[in-house]
Formats: sequence, C-alpha cells, structure tokens
Amino acid sequence: MNLTGQYATDFQAILNKAVQTAEVPLTQLQTQDTAVLAQKSALGSLQSSVAALTSSLTALGTDGANGALSATSSNSSAVTATDTGATAPAAYTINSVTSVASAASETSLTDYSSTAPVTTGTDNPGQMELMVGTTPHTFTLTSNNLSGLVNQINGLNAGVTASILTTSSGGYLSLTATATGATTLQLNDLSSGASTNMITATNQGANAIFQLNGINISQASNTVNSVISGLTFNIVGKSTSATTLTLASNPSQLSNDLQTFVTNYNSVVTAVQAQVGTSGGALVGDSTVIQLQQTMQHLISLFSSSTGSVQSLSDLGVTFAGINGSLTYDPSVVAGMSSSQLTDALNYVGSTTTGLGGFSQNFDQFSNSVTGLIQTEIGSDTTSDANLQTQIDTTTNQINAMQTNLAKQIEASDALESEYESQQTELSASLQGLDLVLYGKAVGSPGA
Repeated sequence: MNLTGQYATDFQAILNKAVQTAEVPLTQLQTQDTAVLAQKSALGSLQSSVAALTSSLTALGTDGANGALSATSSNSSAVTATDTGATAPAAYTINSVTSVASAASETSLTDYSSTAPVTTGTDNPGQMELMVGTTPHTFTLTSNNLSGLVNQINGLNAGVTASILTTSSGGYLSLTATATGATTLQLNDLSSGASTNMITATNQGANAIFQLNGINISQASNTVNSVISGLTFNIVGKSTSATTLTLASNPSQLSNDLQTFVTNYNSVVTAVQAQVGTSGGALVGDSTVIQLQQTMQHLISLFSSSTGSVQSLSDLGVTFAGINGSLTYDPSVVAGMSSSQLTDALNYVGSTTTGLGGFSQNFDQFSNSVTGLIQTEIGSDTTSDANLQTQIDTTTNQINAMQTNLAKQIEASDALESEYESQQTELSASLQGLDLVLYGKAVGSPGA
C-alpha cells in the first residue's frame, strides 16, 4: 500500500492495529491445533508401545497353551524341522530319505548360431509344442532363432524358465522347471508335420521320497507341511539311517519371550512416565493414560497363583528394577528349572485368554488399531484437527478480506487527504498573491 498524505504513518498504524486485533482469534485457533496435533502424536507413539506389549503377552500365552514347544531334528543334514503350531509334545521318525526333490532341467540336443533358424519344416512353419508334465503349450515362433524361442517360452508362463548357454561352438537352449518334482519336460518341433523332441531327457526332476514312521511318502516339494499337524520339516539330504523329529517344551523359547515382555513393558513405563507429573507431555491428565497405568499396576502387583512352584512373576525371574516401576529379567531362573517347574511356569503363563498371557486382552483394549481406547482418542483428535483447520482457513480468509477492504478505504482517505493538502497549498498561494496586489506585501510576513 502506497500512502503519500500527511497522515500516511497514522493510516498505516490504523491498518496494522486492525490486522493485529483480527489475528488474535486466529492465533488462538493455531495454538489449539498445535496442542491437538501434539496429543495425536503422543497417542500414536504410546499406541505402538502398548501394541508391542500386547503382542509379547500374546506370545507368552501361546507358550503356555502350546507348552512352549519347539521342533528339533537329530540329523539336520538330512531333515530340518520347525514348529508351526503344534499343541502337544511328540516324536516322529524319518526312517530314510531316498530322494531329494529337484527341478527338471534339460538342454537342446544341438547348438545354434545367433541367427540360425530353430525350425526348418514347411508344413507348419515355426510351430512348436512345450510339454510341462501333461500340459501342452503350443505356439508359433515369431522370430525363428534361438533368442526368439527363449523369449516366447518365457512369455508362456508355463512354469519353465528358458535361457541360452553360450559355448565356443554356439548357443544351447536351457530349460529349467520353476518348481521341484518329477515331471515331463519336452520341446517338440511340429513344423515338419511330425513331432520331434529337441531337448535332452537326462534330468526330468525328482520327488522327495522318504519314509515317515514306516509309511512311504513321495511328494514334489522338499517342504513337508501337510503330513503332521503343527510341524513343518524340510528334506535336505539323502540318509539311510533314522532321523528323529521331536516336539518338546523348550525353556529357551519361554525365556526369550519373557525377556521380550520385560523389554516391551519397560518401554510402556517410559512412554507413560513421559506424559504424567508436573513435567509431563501432551497427555497430562488424559483418562486413557490413567487407566493404562492402573492396568499395568494390576498386571505386576496383583496377578499371582496359589498353586505350583511358580506363583508370581518373581518366580520366573521377573522383578522390579527401581522406583520408576520398570522390570528386570534374570534368564538363569528359567534355564535352571526342572521339568516339573517348567510345567508350573507354563501353567502360570496360561494362554492368550487366561493367566499372565490373558492380560493381552486387557492391553488390547488400549492398543487395538480399530477399537482400542487410544485409537478412539486419535480419531477424535483427527476430527478436531480437521475442524480447527477449517476454522483457521475461514478466519484467515476473513482477515485477508478485511485487510484488503480496509486498505482500500485507507488508500481512498489518504488520496482525499492529499487532495485537501493540495487545495490548501493552492489557496494559501492565492491569498499571498492577493496580499501582494492589495498591500504590496504578504500579510503576516515580517515588516507587514
């Protein structure tokens, strides 16, 4: 705004004061929105910490329900084993492994130069048939050379990968099945009206063949996950001697999950303490944080069992580390347990709905990403932020409009004031000129 009148400074001050006054509610809205976003951020961080604690309690509940089972193999060079949800201890015998599953892989019977035609028949020019198992894939070459053949086979998505093996005499076609297992792999030239196989038949793949508890089994994959419920094992090598697969309680698994629980619990302690007290963060006084504190106290101080050798968390090696409420874990406690004590420990842990593990449900009420209390508050803050942003935009537009209109009024007033100043100057000059005519001098001048 360009003001030129005598009162330009005053006019500018009026405009600045009006804008400052109008911006007071805008500043208040921005302050409110900053606080809402700080709360939302703090809630998101807290939700992540509580979700990790919930997950670790669920893992402990699973240990209790399934006996902290883990799978081992007596001969990992022949068979490896993994627990995938077994619910009871067990032992199985792989009596022998006579074959390891492999993928079929063949090469062309002849080599080709980069431009030499692959097919030469004239009855069905360029026509070929790829056999994968019992499925035929018939196609006609669009580029009758080795590179064209490779590209078309790879474009069939037939479960076979084609490539070129380059030698000093030329290029050979290489075909490899993408899955293991015994199969028929052929590439037939149909261009002459007959069917002529163009590849070797020396490696048609193999099934995994083994004997489990005296039962002969043959399957295309080395990964066996449909024979024993909750146990997956992999055939990795031939063996004529027996291999024992064992599902048994593993104290190391329980110990690892207890350490994870303590770590995640302490993370929640730190997150909560950052939001309480006189120096607390954006969630000071938040009801959800208060309820979360109460649930944590209940978990640590009130949960106990009256039976067995494990009746509290301290019997598992979990104790308080200091006045801030954090925990510490001594893994030697579980490691030194007898078989009966380990059973008592697993009974104390319970399941995902009972015992220590059952507390996962209590914390899920806070951390659930859809229905949890923290998510509810995050949703409320999101709505508040959107509403405040709308008010901020509206108020900003109003201030801008007010500033524009007031500036126009002031500019008009300044122009009018400048015009009056000009008229006054002209009038004063005219009066002085009249004085000179009438009196020979300007009235009011020295000596007048």
